[in-house]
Amino acid sequence: VALAEAAELPGEQIRSLIKGALLHDVGKLGIRDNVLLKPGKLDNDEFATMKTHVVHGMDITARAGWLTDTRDGVGGHHEKYDGAGYPHGLTGTDRPVNARIFAIADVFDALTSRRPYKEPLSFDATMEIMNQGRGSHFDPTLLTAFAEIARDLYTEYGEQDDDRAQQHLESLNQKYFRSD
Repeated sequence: VALAEAAELPGEQIRSLIKGALLHDVGKLGIRDNVLLKPGKLDNDEFATMKTHVVHGMDITARAGWLTDTRDGVGGHHEKYDGAGYPHGLTGTDRPVNARIFAIADVFDALTSRRPYKEPLSFDATMEIMNQGRGSHFDPTLLTAFAEIARDLYTEYGEQDDDRAQQHLESLNQKYFRSD
C-alpha cells in the first residue's frame, strides 16, 4: 500500500490492490498437499503443478462479482517485467500496475521472512537481490520508488513481535474500505 501511495494510485485501485494481495494465493487451495507443503525444492513436475495456482485463483475469484477487481494481483503476481513469468508472459507495462507493485512486495516479504525451508535475509541482502531483478523481474521505476520507502517500512514492521502491523492494517482498512 505504501508503494501504491508513493506511485499516487487512486484509492479505488489501492482497494483492488489490497484485496488482490490478500487473495493472491487463493488458488493454492487447488494444489495437492504433497506439493504445497513440500519442505524442500520442488522438482520440475511439482513446480508445473504449483504454477497452476494462478489459474485456480483466477477461477475462484471470477465466481464472485465483488472480487473481479482482484484479477490483476491474483493473475499477474508471478509475471515478470521481462516477460519470463507466468501464466501469460506479460512484459513491461502490459502487466497491470497492481501486479507490478505486488510482485515487489511479495518478493521482499518472501526474502525477509522466515520460512520452513529458509532463514530470513537481512534488509541489505534482500535489496541487493531485488536490485539484480531490476528490469527483468521488477518494474525499474516502481523498484526505485520502493527502495526509497523500504528501509523505513522494514524498520517499523519487520521482525516485530508487537501489534504495530495489525494496527496499521486496521487503519488502512478504515482509510480504503470504510466511508464516512
